[in-house]
Amino acid sequence: MIITKTVRPLLEEIFYLGARSPILAFKNVEKLLKQYDESDKQNRIAILKHIAKTYHPQEENFPSQIQKMTSSNFIQTCENIHSYTEPKYAELFRLIGRQPDGVHSLVHLRADILKFLPEIESPEYVERMSESLRDLLATWFTTGLLQVERVTWQSPCEIVQRVSEYEAVHRIRNWTDLKRRLGPYRRCFVYTHHMMPNDPLVILHVGLVDNISNSIQTILNRVKSVSDVTEEILHEDPSLINSAIFYSISSTQPGLRGIELGNALIKRCVLQLQAEHPELEKFSSLSPIPDFRKWLLEELHSSSTSIISSEIRSWFHSLFSTSTWHLDETVLGEIRPILMRLCAYYLTQVKHSKTGYARDPVANFHLRNGAVVWRLNWLADRSERGWKQSLSMMVNYRYYTFDKIDRNSIDYIDKQKIQVDEQVSKLL
Repeated sequence: MIITKTVRPLLEEIFYLGARSPILAFKNVEKLLKQYDESDKQNRIAILKHIAKTYHPQEENFPSQIQKMTSSNFIQTCENIHSYTEPKYAELFRLIGRQPDGVHSLVHLRADILKFLPEIESPEYVERMSESLRDLLATWFTTGLLQVERVTWQSPCEIVQRVSEYEAVHRIRNWTDLKRRLGPYRRCFVYTHHMMPNDPLVILHVGLVDNISNSIQTILNRVKSVSDVTEEILHEDPSLINSAIFYSISSTQPGLRGIELGNALIKRCVLQLQAEHPELEKFSSLSPIPDFRKWLLEELHSSSTSIISSEIRSWFHSLFSTSTWHLDETVLGEIRPILMRLCAYYLTQVKHSKTGYARDPVANFHLRNGAVVWRLNWLADRSERGWKQSLSMMVNYRYYTFDKIDRNSIDYIDKQKIQVDEQVSKLL
């Protein structure tokens, strides 16, 4: 393995030179990154494990070492303890960050760590290194250092291409589809970092409509002709714009997992949209419910469930054994009230056993942001993905005034309290 031949002495030299001047270590850090990029998966894992274990704070005689650092000067004691307990690889990350493309390299390095973790035996040291790197990246990717940009058809080709490639919620089928999503009555906002200018961190798609939407198809297909897409944005009719619908938000960088960016992007986009269209009154998402069908099938196969009666369970088993039940309008009419009620229960009552937060990841995101579970929408997404995820249902998470948003967010984060509108609570 290359770890024993080249990386080990290279790391030792980096720390030796870096302690004297970061400039002296520059070339060696460059070599290390090149070596890592050219390594295969097993060698990358070996490099990460070596760094995590070798440059973790020393555990031997830890209590006695801490005791030696204490003095009558409290500030000095704190500095001594911090110096001793900070992992040595934190300095390596700072040295990498000084490279021309170093911040980008660190984001991808953490993405690798998170991807490889399930395959690493005794991953404690690597997990701790991931957390240390996350904390460092959080200081560099604080929202004050990020820019909100609106992407249009006239934006640089590279960023337009990335918007298409990164779309994770509703697939962009072709260039015409992409042109629609960047055209009139649409907005596409991205968060960018000055060290990664054409590589969006978060992408938010917004539809400007005359009321809160209950179907994703009406948003995706609102602009009918390609000629309409070429209209200047000044030609939008304000009388047709009453609501802003956040219909897709995608975090594009796995290496930034655990660093909250989407919340701030939504708030900044709300302010920007209000300045552009003062007539906007309503702000809401139209969101997928990605794990509802999975949860429902778990309940159907559970012998201890008390949520679904045996009669209904038997009917579901019979129904789901066919592949065409969702094409029968009579069946859909019969099953609608049952599925709507179960979905309302899932969104508002089913929580993680450890955290107490909503099990559904999209619900957890919007609830943390301070939104309200406002309305469930039947047959809102008839795409193949919509049926597989949530049996076609989608949900609106409503964003009210900023003071309500902040209060709801605090109640959810501190007390796991979910704010629910009456039209959803009635389903329960």
